Parts: sequence; structure tokens; C-alpha cells
Amino acid sequence: MDGDRTVSMLVQPDQWARCAHEGTSLLPGGGVELNWLDDGPSCCVPDVGQPEPAGLAFDRWGTAYRSRPDRGVVEIAAPRADQPPPCPGVLSRPRGLTVDRRQRLYVAEAGARAVLVVDLWQRRVLRSVPVEPGRPMDVAADCGRVVALVRRPDRLVVLDGRRGARPGPVLRAPRCIDEGLQPLRVARGPLVLWTGHGRGIVTGPDARSYVEVDGATDLEVTPTGVLVVARGIGQSFRRFAPVDGGWIELEPVGAPDYDGGALAITPQGRIAYTVAGGYATTTGSVARHVTTGSVLTYRLDSGVYRTRWGRLFLDACLPPSTAVQARFITTDVDEVPDPVPATRPARGVGAVPHAERTPPLPSATVLESVVDAGGDPGALFRRPTGREQPWQQIPADDDFETYEAPVTAGPGRYLWIVLYLTGTVQVTPRVRALRVERPGHRLLDILPRSWSREDSDVDFLHRYLGPVDGMLHDLDWRAAQRAILLDPRSTPQEALPWLAGFAGLVLDRRWPETARRTLVAEAYRLFARRGTRAALIRLIEIYLGRAPTVVEQWQLRGLGGAVLGTTPGGLAAPVVGGGAAATGTLGRFTVGGAQPGSDSYSESAHRFTVLIPGKLTTEQRGVVGTLVDLHRPAHTVCDICEIGSGMRVGQRLRVALTSFVGPEPEWAPAVVGQVQVGGDGVVGTPVVGTRLGTSSAVGAVRVG
Repeated sequence: MDGDRTVSMLVQPDQWARCAHEGTSLLPGGGVELNWLDDGPSCCVPDVGQPEPAGLAFDRWGTAYRSRPDRGVVEIAAPRADQPPPCPGVLSRPRGLTVDRRQRLYVAEAGARAVLVVDLWQRRVLRSVPVEPGRPMDVAADCGRVVALVRRPDRLVVLDGRRGARPGPVLRAPRCIDEGLQPLRVARGPLVLWTGHGRGIVTGPDARSYVEVDGATDLEVTPTGVLVVARGIGQSFRRFAPVDGGWIELEPVGAPDYDGGALAITPQGRIAYTVAGGYATTTGSVARHVTTGSVLTYRLDSGVYRTRWGRLFLDACLPPSTAVQARFITTDVDEVPDPVPATRPARGVGAVPHAERTPPLPSATVLESVVDAGGDPGALFRRPTGREQPWQQIPADDDFETYEAPVTAGPGRYLWIVLYLTGTVQVTPRVRALRVERPGHRLLDILPRSWSREDSDVDFLHRYLGPVDGMLHDLDWRAAQRAILLDPRSTPQEALPWLAGFAGLVLDRRWPETARRTLVAEAYRLFARRGTRAALIRLIEIYLGRAPTVVEQWQLRGLGGAVLGTTPGGLAAPVVGGGAAATGTLGRFTVGGAQPGSDSYSESAHRFTVLIPGKLTTEQRGVVGTLVDLHRPAHTVCDICEIGSGMRVGQRLRVALTSFVGPEPEWAPAVVGQVQVGGDGVVGTPVVGTRLGTSSAVGAVRVG
């Protein structure tokens, strides 16, 4: 095995951005794909002008609310349903809408210079928050608060609780914005959309990073952080993913019949938008890719002159009808007299930091001569064993596989690689990472010197022996790194059952892979304490990812207490005196019993309850039950209690036992037609504005 064999690689987006691109764009995590053409307005859409911005929002049940500024109403929208025109309402120019996590609907009422707050539990208006001076144009729920965009003067205000509007983040316009652009929309972040003269620019809170989208009408941020920007009628929605303080554009998605009103994110994470008869959700990608493109890497340096480079490895996704080919250029000349001009990717990150430090591109003359020399670029071979790193497995949900090709170029210290991407209008190849060995194999050193006296013979033998060396090198590397198989954190998933067999474990396939690895790593320590409270807690914690609470019944028995009396129709109450002083009993009853004929020991001993913080699925409930049955002491009795629905005073609340920090409580007021009895409804008074007699208790009060 060659101990001095290393690799040069291109992995990070910054590295790919420094290459010369022709018809290619960057991927969010690093890599390239074929560029796509921007679509303009559809020719079949009549030019009716841009309608007044409206609002669209969803509550937790998936109900859609849409504002109609021209009619003064906020209506419940249905998916592409033909609805009769609503009667004129009493609202004054309702614009943006949003729903916070407490299920309160906020309406930016521009004409009234206020934000209306509606409690969706009670279906009643809670309050109207004035924002003067200025008119509210849009609202957005952001990290437990609501941010409102106010115009004239342009500013952001925060609505939180029952207090009035208070100043929000400073609204800064980037230097690229001229005086003709004004803020129009706001989204979580907060991100602000500036529009005017057909232009649209989205700025972040620091106003240093921005995205320019001509004809933008609205914006939203998905739960995964992807920015979605709606455009005019008949145009697709553009998407951007955050990366290193900037943005990389993703393929656009279709929005048929979009009426220019608003867009929103559904509770399921889909992109919804307004149409004439209600709302609809976006289709898949509508990108129309260019069919060919290329990437020319900057100069890779081996550090040694006359280096014969080894194999090229590409992590690529090649759908049917797509391909990636490679050409190579090597040289020992340190200076590049006429380098190829650098060309930025069509879509990608902003300015490359310290671009002057990028290694040079190849000579234009040399590159042209290599291309004119004829011959097809080298094809790639998909490795049946996956990654070239020893014992590294490709995840099941990873679409990228590893492809291999020999470096078909003469010896040289420096190397340039040209990747040619070929696809169709609908699909494109994607290359995520590039790695190349340096130096290549040295099998020629063990062959007779007479076989490699001529350079042409050396080139032929080096290529001919490349596949054999690749197989031997992979086997040697796996043997040298075989200790990986004994590490539960790094061993391949297929080897986990084998490794668990050393501890006598039979792994449950229902467990997540991370949990199975942790169980194998801690098996010896856990089974040394099997049957104890700590071991049972740790086993459940490994599986669920959160620690349960084990409550033994004796912890809740109190002082016991003597039973002085019985239920109606039962035995007579004991008489104090008599044999009590001599026997320690009150008649026929034992002091400390919870009820006649029992005592604290028989009611509490050897019984415990496992309290699970959260709610379990059917599969999780079965796994936890199996764990408790197998790892509890045989003489004990156990109950499993899920407390994911939240704490309730007087029922299951025990300080330091059943209380835990986690998601918001799932208890909610019962609303007829929206919840089921025994579901998430609590029959009683709603959360906000609970009235007990003549007083008003404000806060998270639940009665019932």
C-alpha cells in the first residue's frame, strides 16, 4: 500500500465558484449542475395589470384565510373552489395576513392604520393594535412574535402580547436600492421585499445580503429555510437556499393560474398561492435546462514535478439521458502566460472572497490544443463498491453515487480537469464532489526496466495497470483500516449486527440507526447494571432520544394515614381504645392503610410508572413496552404513561417528576366541528380572556 498517496479535492461551494463555468450553476451544498433559462410571462395570459397585494395564511387545521382588499373582507378560502363573490365587509383595505403559533390571525388593515388580532379558537376579535404613524402593509409570524411592515414612515414594528406596537428591527435598505424602490412585503427572518419600476430586491435583517428578482410580488420562507419569491401572473416562483451568508438559487416551481395576490406555506410545508377561486399549491420544477455545459477547475498542485496522477473520483447524480465526461491537462511549467478568462457560474453565491489568491486557470492555447487533438473525453465508470474510502457506505436516501476514471494525461506537477455535462431540457446531471489521487500507482517500479524505457510504453502500461492497482489499493486500504469495523460509530450499517453479536445482542430493526450504534457502544456498561432504575432509563433514552422519568409508587404514598371509618354500608368504624394500645391496631384496621383491609406496603411496593415526555407512535409504544418487559426486575409491576399532551394542575402535575421542558402543550379549547372528544380539545373556557365570575384572567388559563 502506498503510504504517501493523497488526494486533491473540490467540495465546498467556494471552491466550485472559483472554477470557470460555461452553462452551469452551483448547488447549495457544493457542486454544479446545468443552468436553466428564466421564464417570462406566459404569452396566453392577458395583460390585466398587477392586482393589489393581498394576504394568505393557514391555521393549524389547514384552513386557509385570504384577504380581499377591494371588498374589505377576510374570507375562508378553499382549494380551487368556485366561490360566490363575498358581500362587502367592514374592514378597511385588509392586506397581509399571518397566523402565530397561538392560533391568532393578524390582519394588516391598511385603511384603519391598525393590525387586527382575531382569536381563531373563539372566532372573535381580541383587539385592534394601532400602528400610527403609517399604514401596515404586511405581517409575518417570526419566532413567537409578529413583525409588521409599516409604510410612510417605512419601519418594522413588533406585536407581542397585549401591549401596543413597539419598534422592531431597523429597516435598512442596501446600497443597490435606488430611491424608486419601496418596501412591500415582509417574511420570517425578517426578510423584506423592495419593489418598484418592475424590480424586486429581497434584503435580510443586516441589509448586506440580497436577492434580486424582477417582477416580484410576494415572498415566504419555508420551514427548511428556503426563500420563495412569487412573481407576476403566468410566471413561476423562484427559490433560494441560504449558504454562507448568501443565497444560491434552486430550480423554480410552477404556479398555474396564480392571480398575483399572495403566497403562503401550508402546515405540511407546501407552497400555496391564491387563484381566482381560492388557493392552489405549486407543481414540481419547471426549469428548462441548457443541454450542455462545462466546468474547468483551477490548477491543482501535487507538489512534485513529473507526477503521474492517479484516479479521478466524482460524487455525481446521473439520471437517464444524462452524462458527465472528463478531460485532463498536465504541465510542469510554473507560469501560465495566457490563462483562460475566469467565468462565474450562471447562478450561485456572490463575490468570491480573495479571488486574487485563486490558482490560475490553464493556458488558453494549451486548452485549445487539447480539444483540437480530437478524441472523445474520458467516460466515467460507476463504482459497484460505493465510495473509495474504506468501509464508507452510501446512505439509502442519497442519490449521489461515486464514479471513477483514470487521469489520461502525461506526467506533470500541475493538473486541470474539464468536466463536460450533458443533459436534456427536463433533467440535468449533478456533480457534488471531485477527488483525484496524487501520485498514481507505482506498479511499474516492480516490472523490468526494459518495459518502460519509452514514454509511450510508460503511458500505456500506467493506464493498463490502473484497474488492477485500484483493486489492490482498495483491498490494502480496507485491511489497514479494519479497526473501523470494531467502532460502533463508524462501522458500516451492515456490520452492526455482527459487531453486536460480540456482546450477545440481537438488534431490533425498529430502532433508528443512531440508537442502535449507541446501544452497541454502551452494551457492556448497560448490561452490567441490568434491572436497575438507571439502566432502564438509559435504554429508553437511547431509543427515544429523550430521557423518561421513573416514579416508584412509594414516592407518592404520603404518610399513609389511619383509616377511621369506612364507606357507606361497609364495616363499622373502629373504636379507639381497647386492644389498640396493646396491638397497635384500631379494631380490625391497620394504621397506615389507604383503605380498609390494605396498607401502604401492599399498595406501593414493587410498583413503578415510566413517564414518557412526549407522545409515542404505535411502533414506539411497542418498542418501549418490550424494553420495559425485558429489563425491569421480574417481581415488579410497571405502567407506561405518556405526558406529551402537557401538564395540568391537579391531575398529573408533579414537580420534578412529570414536568419537563419540551414542545408547547397540545391541550387546546374544544371547537365544535374541529376537534374530537378525547382528542386535543379541553371542554371549558378558551385560553385568552377567560372569565371567572366578574374577573378576567389573562394568560394560559384552562378551566375544565
